[in-house]
Amino acid sequence: IVRLLAPDLGLFLSALFILRLIRKLLRPTPQLNQNCIAPSDPEVCTWPISPASFVQFTPSPLYSPAKLRQLIYYLLPHTTIIFSFLPLTGANPHVPGIALPSLTSVVYFGTFLGLVWWWVFLHSLSLLLFGTLCVMMAIFSAGHLLSLYLYQLPLAQQIVPPQDIYARLFGITAVIQTNETEPYSLGLQPDISWPVLTNPMVLLLLYYTLVALLHKWVNITEEEEVLQLRLRHQCIPVSCVPSTPQVWSITYNSWLTFALLVWSCLIWIMRDRRRYAMMSAPFLAVYGTVLLLLAFLSSLRLRRNELYPDLAHAVLVDFDMASYPAPCVHLGAKVFYAFSFLLLFRQQLKEKQEEQDLKESEESLDEVKVLPRLDSSPFMHTLWIQTDKVTFSNTVTNALEMKMILYPADEGDTSLIMEMLGSAVKGTLVKYWILFCCSMFFVVSFSGKVMVYKILYIVLFLFCVVLYQIHYDVWRRVLKYFWAVVVGYSMVVLIAIYMYQFKTVSGLFRQIMGMSEEGLRDLGLEQYDTVELFARILLPAAFLLACILQLHYFNQDFLELTNLDNIPVRQGQTRMAKEQRKQMSEESGRVGSQHTLDSDGLSASSEKKSEEDREGTEERLTQWGLMVDRAGLLLLQALAVFQLAQEISWRLLELHSLKIVSTGIIWVSLQEVSLMNFLFLVLWAFALPFPRLRPIASSVSSVWACVMVVCKMLYQLKVIKPLEYSSNCTTVSSLTMEGNMAELLRRSVLYVKPVDPAIWCGELRKCEDRILPCLRNHLMVLGLLVFEVTVHRHQLYYRLHNDLKVPTFSIIFQGITRQHLDQGILPCIKYFINYFFYKFGLEVCFVVAVNVIGQRMDFYALLHSCALMAVLSRRRRKAIGEVWPKYCCFTAGLMVLQYLLCIGIPPALCVDYPWRTSSQALTSNLIKWLYLPDFAMRPAPYFIFYDHLLLMCSSLQWKVFEEENRALVRLMGGENVEISRSLDPRSFNQYIPVNNFLHCRSYLDMVKVFVFSYFFWLVLCLIFITGTTRINIFCLGYLLACFYFMLFGGSLLMQPVRYILRLWDWLIGYTCFVIGMKNLLSLGSCAYLDSLLKNGCWLIQAFSMVCTIKGYDLPAPDDECELPEGEAGIVWDAICFTVLLAQRRVFLSYYFLYVVSDLKASKILASRLE
Repeated sequence: IVRLLAPDLGLFLSALFILRLIRKLLRPTPQLNQNCIAPSDPEVCTWPISPASFVQFTPSPLYSPAKLRQLIYYLLPHTTIIFSFLPLTGANPHVPGIALPSLTSVVYFGTFLGLVWWWVFLHSLSLLLFGTLCVMMAIFSAGHLLSLYLYQLPLAQQIVPPQDIYARLFGITAVIQTNETEPYSLGLQPDISWPVLTNPMVLLLLYYTLVALLHKWVNITEEEEVLQLRLRHQCIPVSCVPSTPQVWSITYNSWLTFALLVWSCLIWIMRDRRRYAMMSAPFLAVYGTVLLLLAFLSSLRLRRNELYPDLAHAVLVDFDMASYPAPCVHLGAKVFYAFSFLLLFRQQLKEKQEEQDLKESEESLDEVKVLPRLDSSPFMHTLWIQTDKVTFSNTVTNALEMKMILYPADEGDTSLIMEMLGSAVKGTLVKYWILFCCSMFFVVSFSGKVMVYKILYIVLFLFCVVLYQIHYDVWRRVLKYFWAVVVGYSMVVLIAIYMYQFKTVSGLFRQIMGMSEEGLRDLGLEQYDTVELFARILLPAAFLLACILQLHYFNQDFLELTNLDNIPVRQGQTRMAKEQRKQMSEESGRVGSQHTLDSDGLSASSEKKSEEDREGTEERLTQWGLMVDRAGLLLLQALAVFQLAQEISWRLLELHSLKIVSTGIIWVSLQEVSLMNFLFLVLWAFALPFPRLRPIASSVSSVWACVMVVCKMLYQLKVIKPLEYSSNCTTVSSLTMEGNMAELLRRSVLYVKPVDPAIWCGELRKCEDRILPCLRNHLMVLGLLVFEVTVHRHQLYYRLHNDLKVPTFSIIFQGITRQHLDQGILPCIKYFINYFFYKFGLEVCFVVAVNVIGQRMDFYALLHSCALMAVLSRRRRKAIGEVWPKYCCFTAGLMVLQYLLCIGIPPALCVDYPWRTSSQALTSNLIKWLYLPDFAMRPAPYFIFYDHLLLMCSSLQWKVFEEENRALVRLMGGENVEISRSLDPRSFNQYIPVNNFLHCRSYLDMVKVFVFSYFFWLVLCLIFITGTTRINIFCLGYLLACFYFMLFGGSLLMQPVRYILRLWDWLIGYTCFVIGMKNLLSLGSCAYLDSLLKNGCWLIQAFSMVCTIKGYDLPAPDDECELPEGEAGIVWDAICFTVLLAQRRVFLSYYFLYVVSDLKASKILASRLE
């Protein structure tokens, strides 16, 4: 015993000696006044209670007892909450009350809860009671420390073993373990944990803190009246209160915290959340305290059979009554959560008391005088409220005497600015918050693995989008209910995921639903740890909040903003640019007049020396004013340009939205060739030439895109296993594969791996955890369709708002007609921007057809060549317009047929095509050239995209053929009727509707001179280049035509138009023939090149036969027969064809008659000179 107690006794005596020495050294020396009298003790002087006493006081040393007294009096109203935390402020976060829960620490924990509730009820402790509590807690903590110290003795541990229930229940823990055989050797207990080690340290820190406070307050004997400073606007952000129950319930999921989750969800959906949160504050405070007590009880160092003998472990886990390895951490977190409820309850009581005090003060006041302060600044005024009769408590009196009302001097201006700022912010949120909610749909639905509840989220989103696109009025009527459904569904998802975390519920779900664990995970029911659960619930909770804000705060204003039936018409001028130009002119005039007045003032006052400084200042101010005005003018000009660009951009989107949408949808259907995507191609292949089908195509495409998205998401579920229903064609097929054919068949999808029929049906594949890349194509389809209707509705709103009429034709610049064509370069450019396709659309279609042929060079390109020659054979524009609908239907039908060939028969049938299985099977190159379906070499679907471009241009030209028969369109865009082919230039003056441009009165006339006088010779040069850059039989025709026109060109131009056109059409026909023959010869250069290299090299050289299309299996180059790769293709033929069509339009123009007349006049003049 002596060996055990001697070190501690020595340490105690040493500490006592050091303490006395430090006190003696730090004792201040007494200071004497001038009369050698020591000053009075500042600790017993009275402290005046006044407003100035809390603001203005003389500085004192840090160790001054007066300053400490002042701090004590300032904190005295809050002593309750300060003292309530003292038992918990030993060492953060392992505090004495929760560091090691036991019956002994109940005293600390109970003191904390009692004092917090005392503080919540707006009560304060007197100084005497405060000191008494400190003394009692110091004595108890000292006894607690002493008992822990004595229990480390071997005798105490022998009497009460450390594992005894009473030792564990009272928190008497053994840290030191003594070896009976070696008493001098000390060690630690084997099962000791870090809370056991930190508990004595925290108790010691608590004891030292209490003793230090008692030592400082030993001279304070009287309790004094203290001013209760009440902060009226010190409140808790109640909007954040519902987050605390959510965090608590997610951190510690149990049935007890499940009520908090439900409460937070209900509070979020309420419009007046603050009112209902305040109403439920008492319940939350009591309920949080009960949860703390249960958590403290469950944290006692008792076994489960000792604390809850009749309850299963799963039940304890579900009710969060199981013990934790380190209970102090979890208990501290719960104390933090519960304290927010107590703060909310205190705020409610505080507001009620303030309302009651205010009501009593209003009843008791007889007269109120408002006296302005003499030293008030121009920005802030202070009003003191004084009373003539006081009939209420001193607390209220002091509060009223100190109450100040502060308001800005320019209250009207400030409120106006804040109102404008708030209105702008709210207007922005009203417009764009719905876009944030829609983006949250994507974040919630596509984050992580695909689950059924996420699929239902995307179904709701798709329903809203499709309804917006198809029935706008119905969408606006159901939008409010849609957000309500989304909010309700989000709450159900939160609750379902939370409930499934309980052990009893998860087992019950499996029994009732009869589903496996994998199936429940597909539904979204999966058990997570705390961190993952927080991440899983965070997104639905954030999305729930966003939807609630949209429903309660922005939805009504959004519906009023998007009401197309009640659009306010803008008064005055419709364009902001006109107003800005008017304002800019006024600003310029004002600046000029101000500058003139300043100059006159300077000249008039130059004789007065006393005014020179003032004039210099005014001059500088005038210069600054001029700079500001000019900057304002530049800003207005920039705004005008920006608005003009914005209007043009919206108009361009309106005109070209159909082209963008159709091109995007066709591209998606070609990216994923499948039976389900065939509907997209069929709809838009016939919607382009037939405008009546476009609304149906848009609506059906929207619905079908949604179906595809849902199907792809459902296919990602783990329940769907493709290997279970895939076909294994290697066991079914009985083909004998020999030679090269065997190698080709190894590339076939029938024999590479098991065939999944879902790929052929709808391009349904497993995307692992990245679902969004698999859905982007069909989401893009939906986005394009929504974009189209949004653009048209925006333009409708813009025109109704500005009282504008819908343009009669698809033009960009309003007011530009045929009369503006000859007025200058800029009007000419605007005219062609408006009417270029109206004037030259037919030629554009022919050029696009030639481009399709050059890009494909296969069997269907040959069909396009035949169709092009058939249309060109009609020669006259009117005759071509009669057969043009048939040409459009031919192109659309060809697209549909080719897509069906790309789809082919289902590979799951394990049946190959006859051109592969016959005795004389076709080669892969020939199959590709014929564009036949095949499992080894699938047809290239991107070829159909070129056909789509041709169909789009042809459809637009069909519309032009219809529009040019309208008188209004002919008046605005000009006549598209060809001039009479038998028109005599000598008598053209009475027929020609255009002016003579040969005199070159403007730069536009110079451009016309080049086009109508010299472009013919440029075309002949290009024909010559076409015939000489390559050496083959076809180039001989180009050279002959070039030499003929160069030889007789001058006399040909003076011939009647019908004679010129006949020769020119023969040249265009020859170009088409060359293009078609090269397309036909591509069969040999791409499919039979190997045979030609061996037996027909002369044929290759004579016709420049080289395969220019990628994807063919071509043989290696042969030195014996060199391939003319630089001379292959139809690029120069296409260039020649384009310029020939352009020159043909020149021949059919009225302007060309001036050129003919000038040539004849020059010839007559030359003959006279001879």
